[in-house]
Amino acid sequence: MFRRMTRERYLSDPELERFMAAVRERRHVHQPRDHALFTLLANTGMRPAEVRALTRGDCHLLGRAPWVRVYRVGKKHGPAPLPRLFLQREVSEIVAKHVASLPDGEGVKLFPFTKRQSARLFHYYADKAGITPRRKVYALRHTVGMRLWAFTKDLRLIQAIMGHTNLQATEGYVHTSDDAIRAAYTAAGTV
Repeated sequence: MFRRMTRERYLSDPELERFMAAVRERRHVHQPRDHALFTLLANTGMRPAEVRALTRGDCHLLGRAPWVRVYRVGKKHGPAPLPRLFLQREVSEIVAKHVASLPDGEGVKLFPFTKRQSARLFHYYADKAGITPRRKVYALRHTVGMRLWAFTKDLRLIQAIMGHTNLQATEGYVHTSDDAIRAAYTAAGTV
């Protein structure tokens, strides 16, 4: 049985915009790092642990089709590599800016955080953006899944992007709003 996405598990579009604005506007020495971290999370659907595991060698940010190599992290999945995850040009530029500030070496981690540190950082920006109720970092992954569903309505595509092993996990992103139901009735011309 899958869990349907509840309001507390993802960010709405206005909340996501406020969150990313809080990240962009912060004046701090670590702002480029934070911007790269949350841009990746909010635009790729990667798990927070997968982003924390990224190294310089996993990033291929030059060329026409920038991408990152993502490794599944966790007890259930093991370290089996997922296919390449292609990045939008804007995302790759933000990440490249952060990567340029790192020491040389293929094995240098992009985001050397613990799970707890990344959660605190997420909550710092969520509080700045006025996002309530309090969410988890994973909410950014769920937000990507919800947005992909709204745009494509293709569960198999979303399953591949999100790296789910079974389709039931992906079905949790199927969300029908009242507006969508009204539009369907209107389009069908029901009496």
